Order: sequence, then C-alpha cells, then structure tokens
Amino acid sequence: MKPRLMNQDENGVRVKIYISGHMIGAGKMELFNLVNQQGSISKAANLMGMSFSRANMLLNTIQEAFEKPVLIKNSGNKGTKLTEFGLELLEKYLKLCEHLTSESKNFINWAQSKQ
Repeated sequence: MKPRLMNQDENGVRVKIYISGHMIGAGKMELFNLVNQQGSISKAANLMGMSFSRANMLLNTIQEAFEKPVLIKNSGNKGTKLTEFGLELLEKYLKLCEHLTSESKNFINWAQSKQ
C-alpha cells in the first residue's frame, strides 16, 4: 500500500509551502514521493489516478521553484528518478509534515476539549 502524504482525516493539517510564488503541497509531494518509489512518472500517475501529462505538469511546477534539478528523466522512456537535491527536498518535506502533524494533534485535542 502506498503512503499517503495527504491527510484524509476530518481533523488534521495539509501543508502548502510557497517558494518564490510556487506552491508545493501534499498532492504534488505525494506524486513526487511515488515517482521516487516507482522510478516512473507513468506508474506514479497511474497510482494516483491521473494522466501522465497532468503528473508531468505537476512535477514541472515543483521544478520551477528551484534552480537545481529535482528529477533525472532517463532517455527513451526508461524511467525517472530523483536527483540528490530532489531526495533532500522530499526528506525535508516529510520531516516538516511529521513535525506539523504531531504539533497539530496537540492543538486539535485542546480545541476539541473546548467544544
């Protein structure tokens, strides 16, 4: 089963980061994570129920936020992998989500106790 970066619970946090006007959020980073796991944009898109062209467009919006490349596309449709910088970006994003999820639980518990 694939990991879900997007919180499906009624209560929780969805992270959206803006870098130089470019939004990087849970959906894009879930796709990015699946590309890392699958080694393929096509396979990642299929797992998320979207077309290859939409997945490619979303990944391009991540790339536009940075000068350094985030993906390496092998020639001849032989797969895609994250660059060293792309792996670092994914790791930092996952750590941020983990931290915010933990902290938000404290706030949500407090808020629910006041209802």
